Amino acid sequence: MDKTTQTLAQIRCIPMAKAYTKDAGPELAKALRSSGVGAVNVSMQHPEGLQLLRYLAMQGDILAGAGNVQTYEQAVQALDNGAAFIFSPCFDEQMIGLCQSRSIPIFPVTTQASLAKQFNLEVLGCFPVEELGGLAFVDRMAQEGNFSFFVAGHIEEATTESYLSNPHVLGMTGSWMLRDGQDWEKVTQALKRARAYAQS
Repeated sequence: MDKTTQTLAQIRCIPMAKAYTKDAGPELAKALRSSGVGAVNVSMQHPEGLQLLRYLAMQGDILAGAGNVQTYEQAVQALDNGAAFIFSPCFDEQMIGLCQSRSIPIFPVTTQASLAKQFNLEVLGCFPVEELGGLAFVDRMAQEGNFSFFVAGHIEEATTESYLSNPHVLGMTGSWMLRDGQDWEKVTQALKRARAYAQS
């Protein structure tokens, strides 16, 4: 397992920033530092997601990646702007090849173990987790290919621990930690609670 994936697996709860503009970068970075989370998954579907990713990636002490990457072009832009990892709801072979050629971990989604094995993937995304079959799906795929997963999709704080208790789940990514928007004190407290799951 590469160093970036190992770090994400240690953090376990990776906040997904999907509603912030680039101007929120300094306060978001401060909250990530104060909470000890230190990583963030920035949605590429937000109009300013790329600018926010670039700012956070330039901080040096924050592991910033790109989430909801749906096209090869978006992956290129994300990598060119400092993405340390890629979450994609697709299984785009060209995108996977790009990330592997740059030694950047990518966590795509597939229901076919043989396809993931073909690309020598050991860690996959699982989104939307419940629609794919929840932890039963995770267990089946793990049995077929010895995969580990980062799960995502409508995961709330109340259900986070149940996912993380599964031995095949390295971590989760979601937006519940950032739900309080510009109330940075509440955001920081939510991130601290998320951090506690990794330490429990």
